[in-house]
Amino acid sequence: MINRDVLINKVLEFKYDFFQFIDYINAHDGAMEFPFTAYVQFYNKKILSQDNESLKNILSLDSLLAGGVFTHHDKISGMLVMSKVIYDLLVFLDVSRNKELSHAKFESLRQQTEQVTIQIMRTETGSQEYRDQLNLFWDLISEILTTVKENIRVLHHKVDDVANQYGQFETGQQQHSINELYEKAQQLHDRHIKPCLEFINPDIQLVNRKNFVESIDALMDYYRQSGHESIAIAIRYKLTAVTSYYKDIEDLSNRLLTYLYSLAEQRRYFMAIEQRYNSLMQSFDKLYRHGGQKNLYLTADLEDISDMRCFDGLSSHKRAFSAKFDRHPEKSIQQFKHYFEEIQQRPIQQKVDIAHAPKLPDKTLQNRKNAILQLIASLPKTSCVKDVHHYLDAYLKASMDEYTLIDVLYGLEFYLSLIPKSSVRQISARQRIEDEHYYWEYRILTANSAPTDENIADVPPKEQVND
Repeated sequence: MINRDVLINKVLEFKYDFFQFIDYINAHDGAMEFPFTAYVQFYNKKILSQDNESLKNILSLDSLLAGGVFTHHDKISGMLVMSKVIYDLLVFLDVSRNKELSHAKFESLRQQTEQVTIQIMRTETGSQEYRDQLNLFWDLISEILTTVKENIRVLHHKVDDVANQYGQFETGQQQHSINELYEKAQQLHDRHIKPCLEFINPDIQLVNRKNFVESIDALMDYYRQSGHESIAIAIRYKLTAVTSYYKDIEDLSNRLLTYLYSLAEQRRYFMAIEQRYNSLMQSFDKLYRHGGQKNLYLTADLEDISDMRCFDGLSSHKRAFSAKFDRHPEKSIQQFKHYFEEIQQRPIQQKVDIAHAPKLPDKTLQNRKNAILQLIASLPKTSCVKDVHHYLDAYLKASMDEYTLIDVLYGLEFYLSLIPKSSVRQISARQRIEDEHYYWEYRILTANSAPTDENIADVPPKEQVND
C-alpha cells in the first residue's frame, strides 16, 4: 500500500481538479459524495496523458481507496465518497470553498458541551471515567475554538463576496437580479452569521437548557468549589479564547445588515416598478383581446395611466417642442453649432441687483420670547409664591444668557396667564429688582394655589427679599 504522505502530495499537485469535486459536494449537500464519472474524466484527461507510470499508479482509484483518500465506491449509485480529512484539508487551502456552519452544527456543539460538563460533575474525581470525560472536554473545546475561528474566516470571505456583488450592482455590472442578491445576503445572515453569534453570546436564554457559556461557567464553579482553582483558570482561558471572537462576528453581522437594508430599499422600489409594469401590460392585453391589435399607444385613456398625474401635459409638450427633439444623427453637430452661434449673438443680460431687496424680518425678539415661554412652562410646581417678581427674576437670571430686566416683564405676562386669577393677590408692600443697568420698583404679587385667609396680613418686604 502506498504511504499516505505520498498520496496527499500527489493530490495537492492536482488540487484544482480536486476542488471541482469539492464544489460538487458543496452544491449538492451530499455526504462527501461526488460522481465516479467525474473522477474517471479527470484521470483519463490529466493522469493518463502524462508519461509517468508511478503517478498513474499513485492516483489510481484502487490506491486512493486503499490509502483512505476515498472511503467508498458505491457502484449502485455511481458515487465516490471522499474522506472527511481530505475534504477538510482541501477547504483549508481554499477558504472560499469551505461551507459556512449553520444552526445545526452549533446546536450539536452546544449539546455536546452541556452533556460532557454534566458527566464530569457527576463522576467521581480521579476515576477512569472522569479522566475520559475530561479528555473529551478538552478535545471538544479545541474543536470549538478551531471551528469558530475557521467559520469566521469563511464568513469574512462570504460577506466580502456580497460586498463585491453589491458594488457591481451599483455600477450596473451585476448579472444577478436585486432579488437574488437580497436573498443571498439574507440567507447568509440568518442561517450562518446569526447562529454563530448566538452560540458564543452569554445572554442567550434557552428553555430548560444551558447555552455554551453557561455550561462552561457551571463547570468552572464546580472546580472552584471543590478546590481545583488551577483547572478552573485553565477552562477560563479556553472560554475567553472562544468568546473573544464575539466582536468579530458582531462586526460582520452589522456590516451585512447595512447591505441588507440598502438592498431591501432597492428591492422595494424594484418590486413597485415591476408591479406597475405588469399592470400596464394587463391594460394592453385587454385591448388586444378586444381586437385592438394595431396602433396601440400609451394614451390617457388607458386604465392604468388615467390615474397617473405625472404624464399630464406631455401631449402639448410634444406639439410645442417636437421639432427641437427631432435630431438627425448626421446633422446633429451642425444643428448644435448653429444653436451655439445663436447663443453667442444674443446680448448679455445684466444680473438683477439684489442689494436693495427687502431683508428678512428679524426674529431675535420673538425667539427670545419663545425661550422665556418655554422656561416659564417648565417651572416646578409650587403651592405658594410669596413674591412673583422676585421668584421669576431669580429663575430667569439663572436660566438665561445675557439676562436683562425686561425679561421679567415677558416672564410675568406668561406666568400670570398660566395660573388662575383667583390665586393671585397684590399687597401694599413694595419691592425692587435690578440688573446691571436698570431697576424696577413694584407692588408685591403673591400666588397661592391653596385656600387663603381673607384677613391675611401683608408680608414685610424684608421677609420677601430673604425668602
